[in-house]
Amino acid sequence: MNTREIRSKGQYIIIYTLILIPFLYFLYILIVPLGTSIYYSLTRWKGVGEPKFLGLDNYVTLIHDKNFWLVTKNTFLLSIMCVIGQVGIALLIAFLMTIRRLRFKAFHRAVIFFPVVMAPVVVGYVWRFIYNSNYGLLNTFLTSIGKASWIKSWLDDSSIVLRSVAVPVVWQYIGLYMVLLMSAISAVPQEVYECAEIDGATGVKKSLYITLPLIWDTFKICIILCASGTMKIYDHLVALTNGGPGKASSSLALYCYDYTFKFGNFGVGAAIAVSILIFAVGISLVIQLIMGRKSV
Repeated sequence: MNTREIRSKGQYIIIYTLILIPFLYFLYILIVPLGTSIYYSLTRWKGVGEPKFLGLDNYVTLIHDKNFWLVTKNTFLLSIMCVIGQVGIALLIAFLMTIRRLRFKAFHRAVIFFPVVMAPVVVGYVWRFIYNSNYGLLNTFLTSIGKASWIKSWLDDSSIVLRSVAVPVVWQYIGLYMVLLMSAISAVPQEVYECAEIDGATGVKKSLYITLPLIWDTFKICIILCASGTMKIYDHLVALTNGGPGKASSSLALYCYDYTFKFGNFGVGAAIAVSILIFAVGISLVIQLIMGRKSV
């Protein structure tokens, strides 16, 4: 083995070592908390002392808990509304951004993306002020345009509160999925659009039959990210309603917090956290199976 080969081999060792270190660190911060949560979900523990192993008793408790299934239903409904609102509106905006006659595109993108960088708690408190029954901007606006009959207790009516809290969540993250979809659209060769226009495809037809199939994988990823991400929604709900009235707007993450820190039952709280992971992975797999890969 000559000097050049030894030097080349040493360089490969250094490169692989530099890659391996962050990879092992990533595995550590991923697997250790997950393993700890799974372990505590099988125990009775109040945060101090020695955990007592219970097996699957905590999961049996959740299965027989009506509130658990109520907040699970709330979380799934919020997930569906967010997918339709966030990804659906983002896709529409991304299509509109491809219109050549549209002016100030950079300004529109900046304005739509701006809410993404805001803290969810701040967004929640801002929209709580907007929804306020007495001096909120929404009811004040409805009164000013003569639609006082439309005024409602947006955050106190259990029949509409879930839809009310979904609006600020959708509003905040439209810009994120708009950027992802626009990035995918920008990667489509312009020659494809030029050929489609020669064949007579314009407007809606070009978006549906040319653009959408070519960005199908990115569109699918956006849906998976949105659906699975909404499963752990917490900040907005705390700021808006704290899960009320009753459990009408509570989520799995909020219920996990209540069990862990309000009731002091870390075992059941960990079981709820593991359930969130299972639901999120299940949703991702279902979306992957349903949407598959769009053939072009």
